[in-house]
Amino acid sequence: MVVYVPMKIITLLSIGLFLPFQAAALEYRNLSLYYTDAPFTPAESAGISLLTSLKAISGNPDGTFRPNRTVNRAEFLKIVLSSHPRIRVSSADASHCFRDVMADDWFAPYVCLAKKRGMVKGYDDGEFKPNRSVNYAEALKILSELYEYIAYSADDEEWFAGYVRAAEYNKTALPMSLKYDRSLTRGQMARLAAAYRAQYEGELDTYRLAEKSLDLVITKEIASKVSSSQSSSVTSTVSSSSSSVSSVQEDVFAMPAVSHFLMLGTKELIASGHFVPRDEKVIIDNVTVKFRTEPKNVRTLYLVDANGTRIAELNPDVYDNEDLTWKSQPESVQGYTIPAQGKELGVEVLLQERNNGFAEELISVKWISMNVHAVESNDPYQLIAADPSYPAHQTVQARIESVVNTMSPVVDLGNGEGVLLGEVEVKGEKLDGAELRLNHITFTITKRNGVTVSNFMLGASDSAKHIQCSLSDGHYISCLNIPADIGMIEHGSALLQLWGDMSVQDSVLNPQLQIDILKPGSISTTINPGEIGDVRWSDGTGSYNWTELQNPIMKGSEWR
Repeated sequence: MVVYVPMKIITLLSIGLFLPFQAAALEYRNLSLYYTDAPFTPAESAGISLLTSLKAISGNPDGTFRPNRTVNRAEFLKIVLSSHPRIRVSSADASHCFRDVMADDWFAPYVCLAKKRGMVKGYDDGEFKPNRSVNYAEALKILSELYEYIAYSADDEEWFAGYVRAAEYNKTALPMSLKYDRSLTRGQMARLAAAYRAQYEGELDTYRLAEKSLDLVITKEIASKVSSSQSSSVTSTVSSSSSSVSSVQEDVFAMPAVSHFLMLGTKELIASGHFVPRDEKVIIDNVTVKFRTEPKNVRTLYLVDANGTRIAELNPDVYDNEDLTWKSQPESVQGYTIPAQGKELGVEVLLQERNNGFAEELISVKWISMNVHAVESNDPYQLIAADPSYPAHQTVQARIESVVNTMSPVVDLGNGEGVLLGEVEVKGEKLDGAELRLNHITFTITKRNGVTVSNFMLGASDSAKHIQCSLSDGHYISCLNIPADIGMIEHGSALLQLWGDMSVQDSVLNPQLQIDILKPGSISTTINPGEIGDVRWSDGTGSYNWTELQNPIMKGSEWR
């Protein structure tokens, strides 16, 4: 717990039924796939899955979860109270506790218990306003009170400042830029509530890993078991005074390596390969990595295994005038043993911070080799990676994380002008001082049996401006040169809307329409032209023609 002074205290009441604490690990399975509008972003899947496993959420009556819709104050209280391990709400908690909360309202037990516990106070008019969307500041207050964080605000601060500090101190705040008066989406709500519960259980690091990929948590568990069973084969006698590399698990990597946008100031796996000895266990003596071009944004390289163990630290070879070769020094190599059947290993890169680096650099490993010696015979020899994966990467100051259809999965066809044909939420992240902006989007339209659409316009939910989009080959809607007031992604997301005129012929059977965003594209290099994707964007200094998303990027609603 943390204390802030000098300030006015925000009281924390301890009223409510607590159950005896049971030490049990949280469940990390992708339960989000149970919802009919899945898949979601990895971060949303983690939160939704965790809350589903706790039976705090069950989705909408139609089987969807709708992560991009807002959540109201009554729903939020039900979910967070249901997700706490030591609180149970009963019908006895219901009462006429606010002017607009009746004892027989479905949400009355949750609202009234929250009021007793000091989690909510309502508005000056005596109402709770259960149907009003909960904003980020209110959510932080409710969760901080629920999990008994110590939170104080100074007299000259906003009322929620203490709750923000408490969340940041406990690392439970949303890892994104979000205004505190902004309404939370259901996906953001799930991430936030799950983080508080995980922190309560002492599993926040595991949960944050799950936000990257639930598969990584499973990989880490497997790797941990394998590492424990093979611990006798790893030399652990290297003294801390003679080694600058820690074998502590830093991260978990999915191998083989694939192309990534490399955010300045972060770390990422950029190459991998399977290293197979000559039918015997070997110990790594040194490692060499060669790049295709000089990597100017790289600070440090590490040889790592799949569970994140850093085996060797590599730095530029002072004898390479072209600055393409990086090597390990003897004192930086752990006595790491490769079993006779071989081992998948990779190269982790630490990138320069934004003030020392730059965007748009292409980084690609050419080869990895290592010198080893046999455990039994002590014979030295060289190992080269089998089945290597040396993809190209591109440095950036921002990146797009997801593109999601926010309309209903099925929509009724009809005649009309200015019909909302598609609504797309684009989410991303950016470094401080950078921007994230959409420059171009291509939609693919599929229609049949008497459906005609025309006069396409692109806009944003928070902008009155629209631009004309063109139709080519009867299938591709191109929205070019998107202006900043439509394409700028602020506070982590932007909601774009595609409008058009629609007509449906009478007396035709099974008319259908669907508008998708398909191609993610691929990185272009000197040895591979790549592919231009359907979403093109910029980070303020560089422009990019591909994303790290899957094909299709977004499946649109079915109009029928």
